[in-house]
Amino acid sequence: MPGPVPILYQGSSLLVVAKPAGVPTEPTRDPSRPSVVSILRAELGLPADAFLQVPHRLDLDTSGVLLLARDRRTLVALGEAFSSRAVHKVYLALVHGAPEPEQGRWESFLGQVERSARHTRWGSVRAGGKKAITEYRVLRRDPGSGGVPGESPGEGRSLIECRPRTGRTHQLRVHLSEAGCPIVGDERYGAPAGEHARVGRFMLHAWRVVVPAVGDEPGGCFEREPEVGFGAVPMTRPGDDERPDPHRTPNT
Repeated sequence: MPGPVPILYQGSSLLVVAKPAGVPTEPTRDPSRPSVVSILRAELGLPADAFLQVPHRLDLDTSGVLLLARDRRTLVALGEAFSSRAVHKVYLALVHGAPEPEQGRWESFLGQVERSARHTRWGSVRAGGKKAITEYRVLRRDPGSGGVPGESPGEGRSLIECRPRTGRTHQLRVHLSEAGCPIVGDERYGAPAGEHARVGRFMLHAWRVVVPAVGDEPGGCFEREPEVGFGAVPMTRPGDDERPDPHRTPNT
């Protein structure tokens, strides 16, 4: 059974939590399977009809900062903030290899490139896709020794900071994969076969989310450090869309 979901901020109309990897954001078709929403309802003692919905989602394996609205007005306001790009997100990805150059921007149009009963895979397409923009920089390089299954000698791994400027499905997973740097454990997008079982997840983490003032909530910069498997995160200079804030919550 999943453990408790850490609460980073609790207001009258907004919750900010640290989603664990492997726990779905919302209830699934299996009513017995816990989700972030169902766990929070139990932790907070909320009745079944109490309003608690997410304006954005994190994939099953993605951990990190997640917002939840406690009333419909806030849900709508947050949805508009995401659509207008007033919400800024910073992710950490542990990947195979490293992109060149070490800092840059990826732009493409994303669309479905494979669909089956089991899953859908997205990729850059020539026509019919939606524009996707990701800014990135390498934070750390880990030299490889070839001792990791599926990893070539000297290939190594890197910790990448990703700032999606759009919010397309699987955007970071696709852009990293197409740059030749699949996320560790993300077999759907190019990680070695069997790696997901060895790692237990794919290594993508929602590190920081900067939220504007919404209704009665002041907004702020919310942060959650990644689990130990990501390794040390170097001290970084905040970008233009980040600012010191008392809501910034370290890992505990």
